[in-house]
Amino acid sequence: MKNVRIYIASALVLTCFCCSKKSSQLGKCEEKVRDDRACTAIYQPVCGCNNKTYGNSCEAEARGITKYTEGECKAATPNR
Repeated sequence: MKNVRIYIASALVLTCFCCSKKSSQLGKCEEKVRDDRACTAIYQPVCGCNNKTYGNSCEAEARGITKYTEGECKAATPNR
């Protein structure tokens, strides 16, 4: 019975460690250019996590952006 408790406790600790590492990477915005993508010229803009507008999702992914939202990026409004 004692071994079962130790096993369960160890499994929980390892699970928490693995999950915390993944959740810390969720906020990351990376740009890793992929030259192997051929994209169409259809304009369906997406806003990348780097706040840059791309012509479509294929173009964003070709630039290494995997997190984006549909539509153009909103321009930052200056403080007045």
